Amino acid sequence: VPAPAPAAAGPPPAMLVAAGAAPLLPMSAAIANAGMLARTPGAMLLPGGAQVSPEQKAKFLKDLLEKQAQATNAQMTRTGRRIYVGNLPTAIPLHELSLHEFFSATCKQVGITAVEDPVYDVQLHPPNKFCFVEFRSHNLAIEALEKLQGMNMASVPLKVAKTKDWQNPPPHLADFFVRGQKAPKALVTPDIVSAQVAQAAARVREAKRIAAEATAKVLAAAGKGVRPEDMSTILVLMNMVKPHELLEDEEYSDIRQEIGDECAKFGHLVDVIIPRPGVHNFDEENEDDDDDDDDEGGVPGVGRVFLQYATKEDAAKARETLDGRRFAENQIQAKFYPEDKFHAKVYGV
Repeated sequence: VPAPAPAAAGPPPAMLVAAGAAPLLPMSAAIANAGMLARTPGAMLLPGGAQVSPEQKAKFLKDLLEKQAQATNAQMTRTGRRIYVGNLPTAIPLHELSLHEFFSATCKQVGITAVEDPVYDVQLHPPNKFCFVEFRSHNLAIEALEKLQGMNMASVPLKVAKTKDWQNPPPHLADFFVRGQKAPKALVTPDIVSAQVAQAAARVREAKRIAAEATAKVLAAAGKGVRPEDMSTILVLMNMVKPHELLEDEEYSDIRQEIGDECAKFGHLVDVIIPRPGVHNFDEENEDDDDDDDDEGGVPGVGRVFLQYATKEDAAKARETLDGRRFAENQIQAKFYPEDKFHAKVYGV
């Protein structure tokens, strides 16, 4: 029986570097195979079916394999080429392109050099407090982790560290170097930044103008018959509570809570003060006494409610709403109260 004919010898297939692949085909062998494949009749057709020479085919395959190998190896080594840079200054506008230029210049200053710009890419993460700086090789990233410690940006110390997903590249890619340029990113020029700042400043000025007009209207409406110097952050409410309603702790607490909840609707309410009478000298048979300004048991201001607001505008809005309003069966009188007297706990003025 004749022996079977041996298989036709042919070039080994081109291989890309992959994790765990062993043995690996050197790039030079892959490129040589590309030339052999290109000289094989009918091995490939360029897009459009163009007629090309074997040399052109070889060059096309060589470039294709190099690009594929670069992309694969770059992805496999990325976690070992990126470093974390935190505590970025928020007082200045930041953009990935400007950060790229900053880190490239800083690397040059501290002696981190390569045949190309050591920094391959920068990824800025909202709200622009940290970024990832991607270097062209693992060795450059290791060098940057050491030499960029203590780096400042706009007088702000930056935090330089390994990323959380940091991983050393496979041994056969320890010296891999990313070549070429990353796809260009949109550039924010100084003119664009200046225009954006000017627009923002104009919006702020307009908002302040509207707020000032609204405040003036509120103060004019709420301060009728009141001199501007007499307006304050303190309101005193008359005829709102009776002294006998303040004797029991539980009832007193409920009243104070109810008043606070209602009056907080008009602005930033800081505090509610309701002076209480002395229990031992209060006559429950006289609970219809309308003289709220009597000092029951030596406590001034019994029967009054004092509201402390954060601003005069808030107090004015509350006065406009509360004056003449009814609380239970009582018609309220709301007036401004001297701040110095209130803070001195003089409630009987």
